[in-house]
Amino acid sequence: MEIEPVGLVALLTGLLVSLALCCVLAVAASRGPRRASVQASQPDKELVAAELERTRAAYEVQLTQRLGERDQALSDIGVLRSRLAEVTGSAEAAIAAEVEVRLAAALKAEVEARVAAALEAHVEAQVEARLTAAFEAKVEMEVAARLAEALAALAAHNRTQDAAKAPEAPGGPPLSPAVPRRLPLGRDSAADSTIDGADLGPLIARAASVRGDRQREDGEHRRDAVLLGVVEEIPSPTLLSAVAAGAPRGQWSRSAAERACRSLAAQLGHYGGRLGSELYPASYATARVPAEDGELGGLLRTAVQGVARSVRLVGRNEAGGASVGAGTTGAPGDAAVEVALTGLLSQLGDHQLREHVAFGIGDCSVLRLRDGAWDEVFTGAREARLPTAAPELHWARLETRPGDLLAVCSAPMAELLLHEDLGDWFAERWTDRRPFLTTFFSHVNVRVRSTGGDRSVVCLWDFGEARRTRDRP
Repeated sequence: MEIEPVGLVALLTGLLVSLALCCVLAVAASRGPRRASVQASQPDKELVAAELERTRAAYEVQLTQRLGERDQALSDIGVLRSRLAEVTGSAEAAIAAEVEVRLAAALKAEVEARVAAALEAHVEAQVEARLTAAFEAKVEMEVAARLAEALAALAAHNRTQDAAKAPEAPGGPPLSPAVPRRLPLGRDSAADSTIDGADLGPLIARAASVRGDRQREDGEHRRDAVLLGVVEEIPSPTLLSAVAAGAPRGQWSRSAAERACRSLAAQLGHYGGRLGSELYPASYATARVPAEDGELGGLLRTAVQGVARSVRLVGRNEAGGASVGAGTTGAPGDAAVEVALTGLLSQLGDHQLREHVAFGIGDCSVLRLRDGAWDEVFTGAREARLPTAAPELHWARLETRPGDLLAVCSAPMAELLLHEDLGDWFAERWTDRRPFLTTFFSHVNVRVRSTGGDRSVVCLWDFGEARRTRDRP
């Protein structure tokens, strides 16, 4: 059957409307039970809220209780901590006090023990020292008493021997130190006498310069000079002994002699390094001639020429700046400062054979005392004088052995030592001795009349080794 389009449309429209109505009814039916259930459940919500309120309140009460308990616990903990701190502090204080007490007791005991030990040792040391000192003092007193007795006996014996053996110049006074009766005159005057000396291990040195008898009687001053000194610039320790004798009538000869000695030490110092290698060769023949040691002779000659220039300056200065060749009051030119000079360079230290070098210009000489006899072992050019005759320097090498004595002398002193009787007198007092300075001076100044002028001498005692000098008088 054919359906009309219009009817089809109407049919479809009716179906759609019916479907829509069905949907509306269904929705309405579903909303009705939900609203009824919501209304039915409303009382339950209120019950739940009330229950929740009660539960919250109960929880708040419990929380409050717990907080209270916590605060109480914290308070209890604070109290416990304070009590613990108090107990800990008390315990620490007690422990510290106990430790301090025990430590103080132990320290006190240790200190007391050490002090007791130290005091005992100190007392023992003091007792021992005092006993030793008392014993030594007693021994020294006993030794001094016996030594005084021995010295008195020896002095009495010596006086007896001197009276029996001592030589006396014809018509002269007894042998005793001379005493000056007049002071010297003149602007160039110096002390009447001078002494010097040193104990240099095994080498004992004594030096003296004394105004002569004739000069004392005439009121003239001493014109000699002596010098002892170590030449530091020479590498090997070396002693310089020098004697300078001024011309008897030289106006400035005393100052020239003093200047010559000092200038000689300075000049040798200038050439100290070169002299050190030439003074003490490994071996040499005693008293070699200068030609065999040209280098050493040249150095000594150069040094003495420097001394001559220095001596000339004395005359120039004293003459008020006049030229060297010009005349001065009482002495023309170099004659006013003429001086004889002798030096001796001696090796220091312990030696069985000691080496020396003697050099000089003029009549000063070097004597050696060996086995009780005097020998002249060196002399300069007797007629020569500084400053004019510096090139005429003489020199020689010498040796000494333990027990020898070397004496660097002016001419008058050498005359006394070489005199038959007086030489024995000096030899008896100087053999194997080391006299005190005053004793040595009294020997040089012995009251015997001599034909010469000033007495000047430097004596060197050679004991070989320093230990051998300890028991010598």
